[in-house]
Amino acid sequence: MNTLIVKAHPSTWGFTHKIADTYKKTREEQGSEVRVIDLFDEKYAQPFLCFEDIKKDCGPTETKTMIQNDITWSDEMIFISPVWQMGVPAILKNFFDVNFTAGFAFKYTKDGLVKMLEGKRVRFFLTADGPRWLYWIYNPILHFLTLGGFLHSYTGTKISSITTFSNMFHNRNDQAREKMLKKVKKIALKK
Repeated sequence: MNTLIVKAHPSTWGFTHKIADTYKKTREEQGSEVRVIDLFDEKYAQPFLCFEDIKKDCGPTETKTMIQNDITWSDEMIFISPVWQMGVPAILKNFFDVNFTAGFAFKYTKDGLVKMLEGKRVRFFLTADGPRWLYWIYNPILHFLTLGGFLHSYTGTKISSITTFSNMFHNRNDQAREKMLKKVKKIALKK
């Protein structure tokens, strides 16, 4: 299985990177090939979605082509991100806006919508400071209405899991973090 991990945190050392490393190592131990995109690495920098003249201004770029090739190559996509102001960082939202476009991720025909990424598995790992009960409410909204709703409804991907690690500020000790990473590993082991 080909796994694409997308990280969306400006820190170079934070817990989101430990989640990515754990998932990557676990998948590789199972024989998967893994590629990682760090959205804060200049190699993957993309301007925010243009829309003045979409046919002229929003064509392919070298970075967009590289990212879309990785998406096409993948069997599963893993998105790892903090939750800021009850949403994912703008850089991750822009990643979806710029790369999961009509003609690549979906298209309209005379018969209706064609989902062009059908069968790809998607998982989200989110870190947040809020209480657990809040994300019990938030995760279904993310899954069905916002990012997960778009990914499934328009592209055909399957949202397999959304895992939110809450109370991150209070769970800074090694024991709490190790427990979280064990959960990441358990999810990565699922077929």
